[in-house]
Amino acid sequence: MNKDITMSIRISGDELEKLKRVASLLNYSSYSEFVRRTVLNEADRVLAAQITKKEETP
Repeated sequence: MNKDITMSIRISGDELEKLKRVASLLNYSSYSEFVRRTVLNEADRVLAAQITKKEETP
């Protein structure tokens, strides 16, 4: 069974407003959903690059 974990980050008020604005423009249900999906996409990209790098190393 997966257990949900809660995380928190510290950002400025300006950064929060920017996240809220972008989340709204991209039709996310909330800015936290936008942040979660964006971070997971970036994690997938980094991991894929790392795997590719290891495969190319002799």
